[in-house]
Amino acid sequence: MTTTSTISYEVRVLPFRVRPLPDEPFDSWLEKMAATYGATMNEMACALGLIEQQEGVAVSATAWMADSWATALTDEQASRLEASTGIPADQFQEMTRMRFAHHAIRYTRRGRISSQCPAAGTAGRYCPECLVDSGGRWRMSWQFPFGFACFRHRRLLVDRCPVCDRPARYRAHPLALVPVPGRCHNPVQGPGRGPQANRCRADLTADPTRTPVSRAVLDAQRALMRIVSTGGAGFGIYAEAPQPAVAVLEDTRLLSRTARHAIAAGDRLDISPLGEELVALFRASEDWTTAVRARPDSAVGAAVGTTLAVTALAKPGSVAALLQGRLAQSSSYTAHTPQLQTLIAAALGRRRRPTVFLQSAPPSGVSPVERARKVPAQLWGEWITRYAPQRVGSEVVASALAAAVVFTGTRLTHSAALALLDPQAPARQVTHVMRDLGRSSHDVGTLHAILRLAAFLDTHDVPVDYARRRALDYSGILLESQWQEVCRVAGVSAGGGRRWRLARALLHRTLSGNPIHSIPPEWDQAGVTAPAVARFADGLPSAVRTGLDQLAADFLLVNGIDEPVTWTPEPSDGVPDAPAAWARSRPARSTAADVMPPDVLARAYAAGASTYEIAADVNVSRQTVGRILADTGTKSRRGRPPTFTLDSDWLRDHYETQGRTMAQIAHLAGCSEMTINRHLHAAGITVRPRGKAGTS
Repeated sequence: MTTTSTISYEVRVLPFRVRPLPDEPFDSWLEKMAATYGATMNEMACALGLIEQQEGVAVSATAWMADSWATALTDEQASRLEASTGIPADQFQEMTRMRFAHHAIRYTRRGRISSQCPAAGTAGRYCPECLVDSGGRWRMSWQFPFGFACFRHRRLLVDRCPVCDRPARYRAHPLALVPVPGRCHNPVQGPGRGPQANRCRADLTADPTRTPVSRAVLDAQRALMRIVSTGGAGFGIYAEAPQPAVAVLEDTRLLSRTARHAIAAGDRLDISPLGEELVALFRASEDWTTAVRARPDSAVGAAVGTTLAVTALAKPGSVAALLQGRLAQSSSYTAHTPQLQTLIAAALGRRRRPTVFLQSAPPSGVSPVERARKVPAQLWGEWITRYAPQRVGSEVVASALAAAVVFTGTRLTHSAALALLDPQAPARQVTHVMRDLGRSSHDVGTLHAILRLAAFLDTHDVPVDYARRRALDYSGILLESQWQEVCRVAGVSAGGGRRWRLARALLHRTLSGNPIHSIPPEWDQAGVTAPAVARFADGLPSAVRTGLDQLAADFLLVNGIDEPVTWTPEPSDGVPDAPAAWARSRPARSTAADVMPPDVLARAYAAGASTYEIAADVNVSRQTVGRILADTGTKSRRGRPPTFTLDSDWLRDHYETQGRTMAQIAHLAGCSEMTINRHLHAAGITVRPRGKAGTS
């Protein structure tokens, strides 16, 4: 760590020091030290040299400091801690979240911790029995979303304080208070003044609902902690090629979400490793919903999903069975390991990712550089017309497919192949095209066509050397006087300067095979775009086209090149004819119609099926189902049909007379707090502020 601040006074050696426990986070140790001395967190931090003071008064204390110390310590802070306690500075560094979970952290481009990485957020779960054993001291492994079970007591961790119903460690301990280990420090509303009088202070060691877990759940928790501590995984599908912790945890999170969604949807799934009690608790928890979140809110949700995920990762067949029919076609899975991406591709109906599929072709012995001489930087127009993916710019697609031809059967990456053809191409956009290739039925034959084209180029001589043409100087091609002469001979108007600029760009693209953006920079490029050049070429009179072809042939002869102006391998060479077809205007609706015609869909909705259920059946979004219903004239219902009908008098009695909370009433009714909240408003009952008990 680097030093970020300097404290101007020397710390003194404390007469008594509390030794940190194994797996204890820094904030827990600091609270124990303060409680031992009967000091506030502020006073203890000053004594340890964490906060600057003048004449015994803290001058730089802020509320966020406790969170900052728990996350990371500077070198200066660790040195002052060592000077005041005699405990090595490295030991304090190991007690911070950044050091404990550094293998599970992913950063953004700006160097910040990504909010979506597996280690982001603090769960604040705890084991009441461990708090009893340790005198209220916490464990580092409880503070992350991937912690859900206690090894020692073979039980599920507790999510919330039993009194205030909030995570016990969601916020750091206030600096102005004397800590009470084992007690909740969450703020609550009350009549007292000051921070001390308005704290929950519930006994967290109280354990009214202990939930034991099976061996499989404990094994899954151990596996996750082992991945985080070692920085990688080499079991199951990763045995032949171990993968880093961040990617493996992303795999686990995807499989966990898929498993929880399958259980909530009632799909057939082997849940025997979980045990009946855990499954029943999951079905009664807040995570029991079809809108499954990537990160579960409760320990039971994390335990159920992670256990099934880790169990599946032991065998590729189990992963494939779990993913089959449960993945979105339009989602990106590039954050996952290559092993899981291969299984995802299989679950989506592809053997593997398009790039891997092409790279795994048998080597031909022809180098990528040699093959690049036979391929233009923009694949031939006839091939693009026939095999280009839908809804993507033709210029980007042409670059992507040309690079794909070059790296087929090699270890070359897509970006490296693209650099052989056009170093100035938008590499990110081009790579995205290859990532999405094969998802649509329209381009399902494109990968096989590229394989056959690469084989054809490796076994045949082609009449055009595109590498040589890419190196030519085109700055003097088609002078304005030449363009006017071509138009005069053809008997057509030369138009304004825009026609000449488009004709010159067209000639450059025809001869070099390069995209429009690579025309000489000294040319006037006003109005010269790829779509504009394409439209100009489509409307070009035959006499003008003949004149331009003659100028192109003369240009090649002047440069000592005896080649035809253009050449294109026939798309039908070894490639079966494909029926002519235009892209569907609304592919999502077409997909739904193939599975369930609109009239059948409308009847299913009228019979009581929800848009969520229909969307899951036809594998489209709920919004698409709503649009289809609107097209058929079906009047949609507002929201889902009511599942709970609550008597307003019964609700008023429990909420106002008996003073129960919404959570307690929801538990009695077997529904969510949001449902109770909605019924309270519908009945005209005034809702109390959260955390405030009613009066009976």
